[in-house]
Amino acid sequence: MTDTVNFTQGAFAIYEPDDTALLSRFIPFRFNPEGLSRQLALEQAQGVGSAAAPGSTEAQGEQGADAGSGPLKESVSVLLRFDLAERAASLSALPVEYGVMPEIAALEDLLHPAETEAEAPSDGSEPVRARGRLPLVLFIWGERRVMPVKITGMTIAESLYNAKLYPIRAEVEVSLELLGDAEARDNTRVRGALDFTAANRRKMARLYLDSTAAQGTSINLPQ
Repeated sequence: MTDTVNFTQGAFAIYEPDDTALLSRFIPFRFNPEGLSRQLALEQAQGVGSAAAPGSTEAQGEQGADAGSGPLKESVSVLLRFDLAERAASLSALPVEYGVMPEIAALEDLLHPAETEAEAPSDGSEPVRARGRLPLVLFIWGERRVMPVKITGMTIAESLYNAKLYPIRAEVEVSLELLGDAEARDNTRVRGALDFTAANRRKMARLYLDSTAAQGTSINLPQ
């Protein structure tokens, strides 16, 4: 008898942009991606590299500034797969006649502003619909990484269609950018997710460093 493995599913948790406590949408990954591409880069500190008179306060400040001491930017690329056959096998209540179009539409919707009420009339007769803010998206990848992100783009590759040209198989490459301290100042949920993930990163790093410190080294380190 084969043992059943319960896999943790990755997901997007979507919240309204006004920092309320309500979860508005949840998009679990039916297939966990087989890999993630992550890129971390330090931006150049503000003012570094600009011309300043020798001996000036500006120049003295630049001498102590590190060219890589600006904010850290992290981007993630993840490839999500959708297959109608697998969904049908899971006894999902979604109608099969639309293929995997509902899943694709739910992802695409994350690139559109949250719906808002009309703010003011344009000429006293027709309301002008305010362009709402994008929803807050948390990228959940395991129990130790909950990252507040901005979705910057998607590449959608549909393959195989039903008789009504609804896709029954598709891959969506989603590009994400991790939110930072600037966004965390105005949103407690962003701050909480950043602090949670950072604390777990430090814990994992310490776990490794404590292990390697016990092993010692044969290299004579300078005093």
